[in-house]
Amino acid sequence: MNIEYGMFQQQALKLNMSQELVQAISLLQYTSMELAGFVEQIATENPLLEVEMNYYSTFSQKSLKKRKKQSASAGNFEAFIPDHLPSLSNYLQDQLLTKNLTSAEKNYVTFLINNLNDNGYLEIDIDEASRILNLPREIGEKALNIIQSLEPAGIGARNLQECIILQLRRNENADPRLIEIVEHYFDDFAYKKWKKIEKELNISLNEIQRLFDLIQTLEPRPGALISNERTEYVIPDIIIEKKEDIWHIHVAEDSYFHININEGYYHELMQQPEPMVKSYVKEKYQQIQWLKQSIEQRKTTMINMMRAIIEMQEPYLLGSKKELKPMTMNNVAEKIGVHESTISRIAKNKYARTPIGTIPLRKLFTTGAKTATGNDAISTEQVKNEIRDMIDQENKKSPYSDQEIVKLLEKKGIRVSRRTVTKYREQLKIPSSIKRKRYN
Repeated sequence: MNIEYGMFQQQALKLNMSQELVQAISLLQYTSMELAGFVEQIATENPLLEVEMNYYSTFSQKSLKKRKKQSASAGNFEAFIPDHLPSLSNYLQDQLLTKNLTSAEKNYVTFLINNLNDNGYLEIDIDEASRILNLPREIGEKALNIIQSLEPAGIGARNLQECIILQLRRNENADPRLIEIVEHYFDDFAYKKWKKIEKELNISLNEIQRLFDLIQTLEPRPGALISNERTEYVIPDIIIEKKEDIWHIHVAEDSYFHININEGYYHELMQQPEPMVKSYVKEKYQQIQWLKQSIEQRKTTMINMMRAIIEMQEPYLLGSKKELKPMTMNNVAEKIGVHESTISRIAKNKYARTPIGTIPLRKLFTTGAKTATGNDAISTEQVKNEIRDMIDQENKKSPYSDQEIVKLLEKKGIRVSRRTVTKYREQLKIPSSIKRKRYN
């Protein structure tokens, strides 16, 4: 085996991404509010950059005046009402004020409350809690019973089964046999293996169905009823509207901020004799030029993308059609002459305000299903709607299996596999035919 050493010349093509290019790509992914924050951050580091911020531009002057007038009103008692619910912990602690508890019981109850998850379930075992607190298990059992007696019903449960039982015990209309079923036949009951229950408890399928319907009205996540989170509002990044048969596209960030260069300060600094000062000023000046160019390019791409979407989805955006046409990101990318990844970045986490409401941009993209003619003429959204309609109209005593839905779709000229039907049904949160079956 011969090994030779030497210097060789070889040509290679590499993609060398500069820091500016990386940031320019990142700008595509920013929402309008994130972009405004990014510009503000640069303004704190660049003395030549002047930014006029206007975060409240999405509100009309009329609505702002109305808010100011309401706030100034002495009789506006709503101003003193918090805009969010108390935390689950505080909500439960407030109910304890009427309880006569010993110091040990109060400490134990507080400890258990702090170990409830957001759904209201207890995440620690009583034995472990007693060991940590160095208190008897009897106090722990009493503390748990106290928590489970509070509102909302089902709070403090250790699993779904116990959560349902706690709620049934407070329900005056609940048949005692239902509690017995949930306690001793929970899995069989949940998976509709009701023949066994019917035989062993001498209860008709009709009655079991009625009890099952009652359970559907209960809350599986009682803690979620109490939230300490503020309501999150969606702020559109693109606004489109049609006036006099002309579509108008507005990028929201145009209203949030405006960039200027402090030319006077720039020329003043450039007259300084120190070379380092001049180099620094030139660098900051170029940064602003790059920022303005990148934002303008981002804006142009967003507008072009929205024009292409409008061209393909105009009936849907106007509300005259309920279903989207098949349209992938690659379709739009080819139409406006950019890479598919650019469309993916632009659509990420952004919303568009349209004539039919504010919707996520990603929702507008959908693949197609094969029709009898072999064309991708029907969107997945339309196929899902067809599946939902079929299941809504089926005989609940003999619901359609996924394979039967495949055959029914095929009669309508839509070709999909059974696996695809199962996937779409699960995405629609529709249970299987076994769980949809009713006995009354």
